[in-house]
Amino acid sequence: MDTWKAMLNQILLLFDTVGKWIKNLFSKKRRGVLVLSSALMMLVVLLLILCVSLLQSSSEAVAEEAVESAARTRVRAVLKGELIGQQGIETNVQLSSKVYPVYDPNVAIATWPPEEELASDPEGQPSDESEAALDAPADGEKASGPSASDTPESTPEPGSQYATLRKKDKSAAVTELQNRLMELGYLDIDEPTDYFGSSTETAVILFQRQHELKQDGIAGNETLTLLYGDSAQHYCLKEGAEGEDVKALQEQLVDLGYMDEKEVDRVYGPVTLAAVEAFQKRNGLHVDGLAGEKTLEVLYSEDAKMSREMQKQQEAEEDEKKRTEKETPKPTSTKKAPSKTSSSKKKTPTPKPTKKATPTPKKDQRIEKFIAAAKSKVGCEYVLGAKGPNKFDCSGLIYWCLKQAGVSGTRLNALGYSHKSGWKLIENMNSLKKGDILFFRSDKDKSVNHTGIYLGGGTMIDASSGHGRVVKRAISPYFKRNFVCARRPWRD
Repeated sequence: MDTWKAMLNQILLLFDTVGKWIKNLFSKKRRGVLVLSSALMMLVVLLLILCVSLLQSSSEAVAEEAVESAARTRVRAVLKGELIGQQGIETNVQLSSKVYPVYDPNVAIATWPPEEELASDPEGQPSDESEAALDAPADGEKASGPSASDTPESTPEPGSQYATLRKKDKSAAVTELQNRLMELGYLDIDEPTDYFGSSTETAVILFQRQHELKQDGIAGNETLTLLYGDSAQHYCLKEGAEGEDVKALQEQLVDLGYMDEKEVDRVYGPVTLAAVEAFQKRNGLHVDGLAGEKTLEVLYSEDAKMSREMQKQQEAEEDEKKRTEKETPKPTSTKKAPSKTSSSKKKTPTPKPTKKATPTPKKDQRIEKFIAAAKSKVGCEYVLGAKGPNKFDCSGLIYWCLKQAGVSGTRLNALGYSHKSGWKLIENMNSLKKGDILFFRSDKDKSVNHTGIYLGGGTMIDASSGHGRVVKRAISPYFKRNFVCARRPWRD
């Protein structure tokens, strides 16, 4: 406005100068006409200045409305997750004279922004495809804030590269997460799903434990950035770790004579460390006390060597058994010599007593027991390293069912069972029979890392990491293309 005042002063000064000049030209009789003309010209100038001021005010009002509209657009975009991952996003958005935070981790999206602000903007009303969909609970579930959403955009973080994934989420991002966890060994190889269940949560915790992150089972930006980065470590048990997988490792070391059963405590402490080092030294592995991929592969194979102490104990027991058999006298015959009187008579043949064979379970009976045991565990929880009776991983289920069918032996992993030399090898799926043990790889890893029990008719039972439980299902195209072989523990 100061500019306009200056312009007005210049105009008035100009009119004054012109008036003086006209005064010298005209006589005093025409002075009244001159004054009237000058007044009319000044009035026109003032009206012109007033119009310009009104136009300026109108332009400012339009510009302010445009800013508010853009702010509302950014608000809705943040709610929909469209701005996730962009750098330099504003943390505050101005609506009229108020300023609201675009994202506050302590405020649920369902209660922000204020309803009256969106109500004033017809385009800001939620639709089925936008904000309302974010807060809709899944089928059969009760909404409970961000965790009840079925999309990873339910918990956006400004400036984050990845959207947060947590239990009960369902999206293509979960499938990608499972594939990566399987690739690194934190989740058993299985047909991936798009649902974030308990087994996926446990696998995330194992990854966080390995990388010394907060173990909350939530795949946030920090966890996902490390998971998909080049510095992500493969699954490995080391000193300080705790959990069911550590317990499974300790039980295997007990079976091979490297630990005492009383020392199983789910904690990878000095005792477990010493036992792993002893196992590595005994089996010709690099001695570092870490239960990594190679150490675990040998530990759960039939080539694993027991401790020297256990070997000496078994050899002593076998020697004692042989010595006892030699010292036990054989029963002597007490046949009477034939008399002369009876020699001339014909002997009456006496029927020989039939020997009663020790009852052993038939092959068909063992197969039925094997399959019945597996069917009885459908629905049980999947837990990495568990071998029953109510929690299993894929190879743990095989071990437990074999025991119920009378087949004893050391617990192996899927790869170890696939190399079981005493079992018949089946390389073609068309040759499968009921009770065969199936072995699979993944699309990315050519090594066997999943196993199941064939039921016949193209179906199987397996402990599924993707579903988080023991399931009975058809052999899908995923498993058909990743079939490696099968083994038959039963003699034909």
